[in-house]
Amino acid sequence: MVTAALFLGLMQGPPAETTGRIVTAHQWVERLGRTMGDSIWPGFRPDTMPVAYVVPGQGTLLLSWRGELPQGFLPIAGLAGGGWRSSADRGAASTGTELDGRPTPQVVVNDSAGVASLVGLTTHEAFHVFEAASKREGKRFGRGENSFLVTSYPVFDPQNEAGMALEGRILAAAEQAETKARKRTLARQFLAVRESRQRALGAELADFEQLAELNEGLAEYTLVRVVALAARQRDFPDRTGAARLQTGKLTGLHKLTEDVKLSIRLRYYATGPALGLLLDALEGPSWKTRLITQNLTVQEALAEASGYRTQEEGLRRQAESTFVIAKLRSAADSGVAGLRAYRRAQVDSVLAVPGVQLVLTVEGRALGLCGIDPQNLLQVEPGVLLHTRWLQACAGDAFQATFNTPVVQDRNSQSLRAVVGADSSVTVTTGAQGDVRIESPVVSLHATKAEVSRDGRVLTVKIKS
Repeated sequence: MVTAALFLGLMQGPPAETTGRIVTAHQWVERLGRTMGDSIWPGFRPDTMPVAYVVPGQGTLLLSWRGELPQGFLPIAGLAGGGWRSSADRGAASTGTELDGRPTPQVVVNDSAGVASLVGLTTHEAFHVFEAASKREGKRFGRGENSFLVTSYPVFDPQNEAGMALEGRILAAAEQAETKARKRTLARQFLAVRESRQRALGAELADFEQLAELNEGLAEYTLVRVVALAARQRDFPDRTGAARLQTGKLTGLHKLTEDVKLSIRLRYYATGPALGLLLDALEGPSWKTRLITQNLTVQEALAEASGYRTQEEGLRRQAESTFVIAKLRSAADSGVAGLRAYRRAQVDSVLAVPGVQLVLTVEGRALGLCGIDPQNLLQVEPGVLLHTRWLQACAGDAFQATFNTPVVQDRNSQSLRAVVGADSSVTVTTGAQGDVRIESPVVSLHATKAEVSRDGRVLTVKIKS
């Protein structure tokens, strides 16, 4: 396993005991990822990823790196793909990072972290790298939650706190339940309590909770899952640590709202894996694929697996049969296709009007809107809007523009396009350091730092950062 040559190569690094613990844990992650990756999560292969282990106050141990080591890392004798970089790194956190443009899990190694803990932490951070690589437009998996909502979460609301505490107790009971029928009953009770609480909480914060469980909760599920798989192996060296982790998770559910020293976001590190384990018990591994393909949250997956939606689904199927949903869907498909074509033709018509076409883009920031007319705003396609009569755009003090004419907004390219009048009616004034003013009967624009160019009838203004 860990050789004397390896220790000799790390004379300037952490103590040999710390190095041995890290390497042992990493080898177990590689072994389990290689042989049981799909049992952790379909398509997840932590054994294919390099990992940076930060030893606070000393440096970073890089393992399983393929190719030439990143700058600053010294090779380790006797450990292929291993490198050491001495540095304090006192502010480092366990997270996903990049080394030489390569996504890399980063794990902070505390003195108290045993092999089981390090196996779990490594898997957790590797799963975040996997989530990021799996992210797709319009899909929830890999998107993450809006963490800024922790600043407005109602931690001083006794009703919400009591409901959350009840959810933790139910999940703990479900984990200890001995029969599948009892687990299913408790799953339905959990969902009834949670949906009632989240209705009072509001849609935005309910979405935050479910996405936090999808993001951090599932990463923590893989932590729990991989440690359980490791503990089943006869030669795993830290069964005690694995049992301690399992007990700690159960205790955490009983005390979900009690540790006032911790951020509320950490609650989903407890509920997420508990929901995952409950889904394992009710449905087996197929829920993981279903969650991805049907774009579900963990909470929604549990509602289906537990039969919580059975009555609702039966009523929906009855209505779909009575009113012939197939014909309605066919008509909707045709209507949507026609709407798309009509809206594209609207845009083409707006931009084909004779005159100067102004194209406005921004560099290094989002294009802000400080005024819209919602009753005269049309969706053209995902990310493209048509403001049919008026729009105010802004970017702080750096840029302001008012349009009294149709404007095409492309949120994908962060641009605005509009025909702003005949050449004779459009005045462009440029000043020192990129100050630009454009005036016409239908537009008034001022930018303190911009580039202006002209190509035929197209006048382009690029707002600089």
